[in-house]
Amino acid sequence: MRTTEPSISRRDFLRLAGLAGAGLALPGCAGDPPLRAGVFPAFGDAARPYLGLATSLRHEYDYTPRIEGTLPAGLQGDYYRNGPALFERGGLRKRTLLDGDGMIQLFRFAGAGVRYRNRFVRTAKFVAEEAAGRFLYPTWSTEVPGGIWANFWQAGKIPSQAGITVFRWRGRLYAFDESTLPYELDPTTLATTGESTLGLPPGASIYSAHPKLDPQTGEWLHFGLKYGPTTFVHLTVFRADGTLKWHRALPLPRMVYMHDWFVAGRYLVLSLHPVEIAYWGFLLGFRSLAASLRWRPADGNLLLVLDRNGSGEPLYLETEACFMWHSYNAYEEGNEIVGDFIGYRNPDHFVGADPVIAAVMEGRQGNFRYPGEVMRYRIDPGRRTVRRESLNPGSCEWPRINEAHRCRRQRFGYMVKSLPGEFFWSIVVRIDLQSGATTEYRFGHGIYCTEPVFISPPGTVTSPLATAEPGWLLCEIYDSQSQRSALAVFTAERLADGPLALVQLTHHVPFSYHGWWHPAGN
Repeated sequence: MRTTEPSISRRDFLRLAGLAGAGLALPGCAGDPPLRAGVFPAFGDAARPYLGLATSLRHEYDYTPRIEGTLPAGLQGDYYRNGPALFERGGLRKRTLLDGDGMIQLFRFAGAGVRYRNRFVRTAKFVAEEAAGRFLYPTWSTEVPGGIWANFWQAGKIPSQAGITVFRWRGRLYAFDESTLPYELDPTTLATTGESTLGLPPGASIYSAHPKLDPQTGEWLHFGLKYGPTTFVHLTVFRADGTLKWHRALPLPRMVYMHDWFVAGRYLVLSLHPVEIAYWGFLLGFRSLAASLRWRPADGNLLLVLDRNGSGEPLYLETEACFMWHSYNAYEEGNEIVGDFIGYRNPDHFVGADPVIAAVMEGRQGNFRYPGEVMRYRIDPGRRTVRRESLNPGSCEWPRINEAHRCRRQRFGYMVKSLPGEFFWSIVVRIDLQSGATTEYRFGHGIYCTEPVFISPPGTVTSPLATAEPGWLLCEIYDSQSQRSALAVFTAERLADGPLALVQLTHHVPFSYHGWWHPAGN
């Protein structure tokens, strides 16, 4: 295991001293304190039906939902989802939709029915704030009450909310946040076991929310960012038996925010897109990390390419500016690395003046002029070239594939799209990434969906380039009229026919991010 720790330079020290001195002369107000909870109209109205996605779910449930339609007989197993579900405490509210305490949902498919359970992840933050009844810690977009000095030098102390992804690995369930440590939960009861280092010594590594599980090798691959005067990326690979294969910490030439990456057959690829972190104002307590992000398109993207065995020096390739939340997949084709993803020519929904992810927390629409497009990188490491193509032009997000093809070539992808003029998604889509052809199902205005997860029937093995991919899609939806959520079950190859079944919940679920399927008997 190779790790290099960051250090502060003399120039950075002098700059820090100057900024700290300036801070002494300023009023003690932090720039991004919590909002007053009263600014938000829970569940919204006919003009703002999407506000249910930003309305907290405070209760934990355990019950058998009503099923509309007929569930496929072969759909047996556990479907987990994760996302922030609690945005307020003590009359105060988080500043962005991406900021809240994580909640795991479990849909257990057994026999002809489903059992539903949801539990908050009992992170150290959640437990302490539950007891206090108020915010105690700074988070990604929201500083702790108390002004600059309460938030001074908190960059490395933002706690995990364990609210982004969920993975079941080697009999254990893990909830991940951004560049922290995951939390382990019981796969059946969802009781929180505690923070986990994934078996490594404390402080050895750090993990972001999007590890990749290679179905052919059984390896679990992770990246994580450690911010400081120099930003380091931690790369960690576990073997199929759970032991560490290798770990490496690399200094990065840019201090940027990244959420996802690419893992191909022999390569790791990270896109250092130009979402720069204005770090010192964040470190000194003047503003949150989210408010410190700056879009610098003139800098372009810098692609870091590294051998998957962790050896050698990284190759850096320049290309035009493009922001990525989520990748589809990556694979090798001849001498090229092909990486498919959802790209934004400008992430104005996230960074900039009045982005929608912040405005929605006050009940407003905000900005989102640039849609998410299905894009493709073709990277030739030998020739040191990058080409970018657009495969589908608009309003796309939440890409998934058949996980049996992860890190290898695949043909089909699944995602959601928005209706015209809307930011949140109401259309579930299957795309042929070879031809570009799509099929879709539209839920309609006021019904919102998120990430569709593909499920293979038991015993099914599909060729990566086959013209058919039998299976089902699971897609959680929110109906603004009933103010309730449901899980829609589709036949993937007959998506336009609509859901085979709806697992009807008795309550709403806020904006849910990512899901993971674990088949029965495994």
